[in-house]
Amino acid sequence: MCTGKGIWAVWLALSIAVSLCDGFAILPCQRTTLATTPPHSSPPNICNSQISLGAAYGGSNEDGGEDDDDEDDLLLSEEEDWRDYRAKLVFRAKLAMGAQSTTSPTPTTSSTSDNILVDDDLDGIGALFADDSTETSSTAAAPLQDQMTPLDPSQWAYDSGKVIEQGAVILGGVEQDFGFGLRQQYFHKTAILVVEHQESTFTKAIILNRPTDIMLEDDINPGTKWKVWFGGDVQGLDSVAPSIICLHSLKEKRVVEASVPVMKDIQWTSFDSAKKLVKAGVAKTTDFWVFAGYAGWAAGQLMGELERKSWYMVASDSKTLLKELARLGQGSDPRDAGLETWDLLMNMIGRGETAKKNKGNFDDLMLKEWALKNLLSIEKNTFDGMSATDVDTSTGGQPKSNPIDRLLQRVKKAEEIGEGSLVRASSADRSPFLLDNQEFHKSVVLIILEDETVSVGVILNRPVTKAMGLQISEKETGKSRSLEIPLRYGGPYSVKGSEPLLWLHCNSKLRSASIGSAFGNNKNGIWKCTADDMMEAVSKGFAVPEDFMVVSGVSIWTKGEGGTARGIQGEVASGRFEVIPSSKTESVWTALKKQEKLTVDNLDQTLEAGAEGWGIGTHESTKNGKEKEDFPPISGLGEGFDEEDDSLVFKSDTKVSHLSDDALKSWVATFLLGDPSLGL
Repeated sequence: MCTGKGIWAVWLALSIAVSLCDGFAILPCQRTTLATTPPHSSPPNICNSQISLGAAYGGSNEDGGEDDDDEDDLLLSEEEDWRDYRAKLVFRAKLAMGAQSTTSPTPTTSSTSDNILVDDDLDGIGALFADDSTETSSTAAAPLQDQMTPLDPSQWAYDSGKVIEQGAVILGGVEQDFGFGLRQQYFHKTAILVVEHQESTFTKAIILNRPTDIMLEDDINPGTKWKVWFGGDVQGLDSVAPSIICLHSLKEKRVVEASVPVMKDIQWTSFDSAKKLVKAGVAKTTDFWVFAGYAGWAAGQLMGELERKSWYMVASDSKTLLKELARLGQGSDPRDAGLETWDLLMNMIGRGETAKKNKGNFDDLMLKEWALKNLLSIEKNTFDGMSATDVDTSTGGQPKSNPIDRLLQRVKKAEEIGEGSLVRASSADRSPFLLDNQEFHKSVVLIILEDETVSVGVILNRPVTKAMGLQISEKETGKSRSLEIPLRYGGPYSVKGSEPLLWLHCNSKLRSASIGSAFGNNKNGIWKCTADDMMEAVSKGFAVPEDFMVVSGVSIWTKGEGGTARGIQGEVASGRFEVIPSSKTESVWTALKKQEKLTVDNLDQTLEAGAEGWGIGTHESTKNGKEKEDFPPISGLGEGFDEEDDSLVFKSDTKVSHLSDDALKSWVATFLLGDPSLGL
């Protein structure tokens, strides 16, 4: 006899199985999630110990009667998880649909694994029925399985379309127009477990495949340390109030009572509770996976992102997830960024070809660089030459003696930065603007304001797709002619008022004629002027339009008490920017005048001209594009890492310097041209 609990479990399984409108569609219906309480109506009459799929889906045998083949009967025991039961329903429905859609008695093989056909068995569900007599093609699956964690008959996963529910896995998508290469790289090819889902309010999930080598101290178990995983970008370790939860699969009563179930065999508890359970001797630190931070979506937000193909929703058994957590926790290199876990699940849901086509691409390389910077304890405890010994843990991790202050004291008087100074982005191989603010990579910046609170500058070598159209009257003939002066992107902050655009020139004749005015006391550098000044100078023959630049937007660096908040001086002191000698100002300006209005056709030439101007600004102390090192190189990054040459992205043949150039190109293509595909 079925218990009430068993009835509802099967009813929910059937409800969800028939609601998979995308991927494994069975019947058209409304989307159903498990965050809602079942309505108070009678569940299907399935109290018998087995259910016939033929009856459930209107199937019949060749004689027109109900199919009573034992192989079509599904058993649901008291101990069986409803997710396993639903997976069986989905798989059997696929078999039935496949049988109706083919006229050939022999198994077929799909030409692409993204077309999930019954006989391909690339989704992993077939593992549930390893002993079935149903013929399946193992030829297509074998090459993929060789690269995966070995599956046993109880493991499965399938694409669940747009069904969002607690216990579901969200895989980072690779088919959207704008991926995670330039921003939030940690979401690229991620595997995220939904731990809480309330459709009308909030969805909370943790990233499973971003292990770190960072250890957390235990305040109630002296000498005990906990390995932490990057769980998401909300309330992480860098937060004032970090959110830390511990996943586990323990079944001891005291542990279960202190935990919240997520799915079969996977629960979570707070970090404080985990420490107390270890103190009580009912658990070990190795029984838990500790996650700092989480990913969150407001009501309807995740569904909208699914519509844009940002994610794939996956239903999976707990064993597959636990196996991957165990593998990643046993000495995996954080710089791998858990990419194998994503590959495994993509193969299991029948998207192996998509995974293969997107292997080792730009976004992969950017993710690895993010992992190098954020998942290694050495990198986390090293900031511009500051080692872990520089940190005072008694003051919340504030530096004992700020290295920026020490560096600022060493800035030479001849290189002091003020209004009218030119600076350029760092020439280091590993650009400080690789993972964010890529527009500053190989940039040339003019400082236009320097006061007690901020430094304000404009980027000079980023033309946009617009130009200033002008009508100029020639002095000699009196005729007017049309011309365009490329508009340049100066930074992310817009200037409001009557003069939102900044006009510039670097012409000695114009300076002598007092056309415009200098920035600060820099009388021999770049001057500012107005559009009227430009028109007057050109009409009188003092200059040609090409002598001028016009910039929209500014860049701002704040000043404060700690860290790098020292305005542009702090940026230079920390190695993010370098001062361009004033003797090279006119040469840099001349090179940048070669840039024209940005178009799809001249994208590469525009970037090359900008890089030329940046290169001319090299300081005497910089040779071959590399700064003299003030601090010893980072060491101890892990076995197999070539400390003599860390210029390559981890486990690739791509130079980090080339990746930085690619990131800049991608940024320009995406944000200035509006076509991310041009940057690939």
